[in-house]
This record gives sequence, C-alpha cells and structure tokens, in this order.
Amino acid sequence: MSRPPLPAIKRHRLFDQVAEHLAQMIYSGELKVGDALPSERELMEHFQVGRPAVREALLWLNKKGLISVSGGERARVTEPDPRDILDQLSGSARFLLSRPQGVQLFQQTRLLVEVALAREAARMATAEQVAELEELLADNLAGYDLEEFAQTDDAFHFAIARMTSNPVIIALYEGVLDLLQDQRHTSLKNPRALADARDCHSRIFQAIAAHDADGAEAAMRRHLHDVETYYWAVRSQKP
Repeated sequence: MSRPPLPAIKRHRLFDQVAEHLAQMIYSGELKVGDALPSERELMEHFQVGRPAVREALLWLNKKGLISVSGGERARVTEPDPRDILDQLSGSARFLLSRPQGVQLFQQTRLLVEVALAREAARMATAEQVAELEELLADNLAGYDLEEFAQTDDAFHFAIARMTSNPVIIALYEGVLDLLQDQRHTSLKNPRALADARDCHSRIFQAIAAHDADGAEAAMRRHLHDVETYYWAVRSQKP
C-alpha cells in the first residue's frame, strides 16, 4: 500500500522570520507604543542576518502599521490605527466593486453597519450630539446643488457614526462609504432621489432626537433601500 506524498516544507525567507519575531514582541507588549526598536546593526547581530533582511522586515512592519520609520531615526512602535486595516484591503475591495455582485456585497455591508449605527445613535446620543446633528441636517436640507448635497450628506452620516465613539466601527464605516461614493452620485441622478433622501434624513434625525431606536433603524433602512433602488435604476438606463 503506497503512502500519500508528504507535504512540501515551506522555506521561510530570512526577513519573514525577523519580521514575525519583532511583531510578536509588539503583540506581547515587550515592545510598547513609542518604544524605539534596536538599531539595524543590533538587529543584524541579534538575528545573525544581513542588512537587507533587517530592512525588508522593517518595511513589512511599517506597511502593516506596527512601526513608523523616519529617515535617520530608529523605527518606533506606533499606535494601531483601524484605518490601516481597511487601507490594506482597498485594492481587493475596488476590484470587487468593478463587478455588479461586488457592489451588491458592499451595499449589503453598508446597510448592516449603518442600520446598527442609527439604532445605537438613538440609544446613546447626548444633547450636544443631537444639537450637532440638527445643524448638519439643516445644512443638508438647505443645499440644492447635488455636489453640495453630497458633502452635507457625508457630514450627516459621519456624525451618526461618531456617536458610537468606537474607532474600529467608524473606520469600517468610512471605508465602506468611501468605496460607495459612486453609488451616491449615480443614485442622485434619479429625479426622485434628492427629495426622498432629505425626507429620510429628517426622519432619521427625529428618531435619534427622540431616542427611538426602532424608528431610527426603520428610517435608515428605508433610506439605504431607496439609495440602492435608485442606483440600479439609473445603471439599468445606461447604454
């Protein structure tokens, strides 16, 4: 009876091993935010590798947002930024958005995220946050130019996201909304889109101000459903 072939042994490059070791030191807290890493020469001696391996490892860690590298200074451990995660996914995300099914996936993601944000905002909004949202709504309702509306629309929705005070959620929301900018501009070409968006924004604000979580969720769900509907209607009319 023949035995199944053994899997090939992966050969890790030297810089991969150096980068992984340094990353584990950061994850474990041995290297803390603000700490300077050893010099290139010290790293070379410690890991018994050449300068190219050390520099490649530092470049990898910098790309992952774990360290910052400034010319002439030692690399330092940096505070993690949730936006770095989305930046790394940007290329793949834009490739997905080049296809209709990819757009639908991101529309669904935005719906799930923003409906939850509206519900949380209604539950926890402070008087100051409600007042700020009211001002942003007034700006949004006053803008008749489509470009101006788009800008005030962003400000209104971002204010709702910020009410969670959760940087990961805010970064996720900003990333998804940025990727769906074309959706907004396309959907607004529908004659009914602008009036319906203003009406939904008013309903969303009223529910949040009244701390009506169910109402805020329903209003946001209707709003995003309208945006998706108008987007695909306009797309279907293109030659």
